[in-house]
Amino acid sequence: MPLIVEFELSTPILREVAVAASQLTVEQVYQLETGATKLVFWATDGCFEAIERALETDRSVDEYTLLEKMAAKRLYSARLTEWGADRLTHPAAAANDIAFLEITVTGDTQVRARVPSRDALFAYRESCRERDVPFRLQRIYHETEPEGGQYGLTDRQQEALLAALEAGYFDVPREATLSSIAERLEISDQALSARLRRGQANLLRNTVVGDDPI
Repeated sequence: MPLIVEFELSTPILREVAVAASQLTVEQVYQLETGATKLVFWATDGCFEAIERALETDRSVDEYTLLEKMAAKRLYSARLTEWGADRLTHPAAAANDIAFLEITVTGDTQVRARVPSRDALFAYRESCRERDVPFRLQRIYHETEPEGGQYGLTDRQQEALLAALEAGYFDVPREATLSSIAERLEISDQALSARLRRGQANLLRNTVVGDDPI
C-alpha cells in the first residue's frame, strides 16, 4: 500500500535564493534534451530585487528567466549548474518510483511525497546521504488514512493555526512573528511555515472549495 511521507532535506540547491525569499514553492523539475536540469518555482514575498540578485550568484543556478510577475509572488525558471544538478535528489526519487507531491523551500526543503514502500524510502534516503544531502523524516502514514479531523486538519496543523491566530499572526498589521510562534511551539521556523501553509490549504479544500455551487 502506498505511503505518504513528509520529510526535510538540507539541500544546497537555491539556498541563497531561499534566504532572500519568504518561501519558494517548486512547481516542476524537468530535464532538457541537452541533459541540463530546470526548476520552475514560485518565490513568495521578500524583496524581489534581492531574490534576483541571489539567482545571479547562487552556486546552483546557471541562468534564470522570470515567467510571471504578481504583486506578492513571482514565477521563475532556473537552469541548474552541473554542481547543482549533481545534488538534486529527483533522479533517486524517480528510480525508486517516488512521486514528489509538494516541495517548499524555507531555508531547508520541506517535501511531501508518495512512496510505494518503506524499502523504496530507505533506498532514497541512502541516495540522499551519498549526495551529502541530510534527510530528516517528519511523518509517514498510509495514503488511505485520513490526514486529520475536522476540515482535514492534522493535530499539529490545528495547533499551529490556533497558536498563530491567538498570537495575532494573521492580524493586519501582524502582532507576532513566525519565529516567536515557532519558539513557543518548540519547532523550527521552517516546520511552522509548512504546517501553517498545509493547514490553510486543508481548510480551503474542506470549506471554500468543498462547497459545491447550487
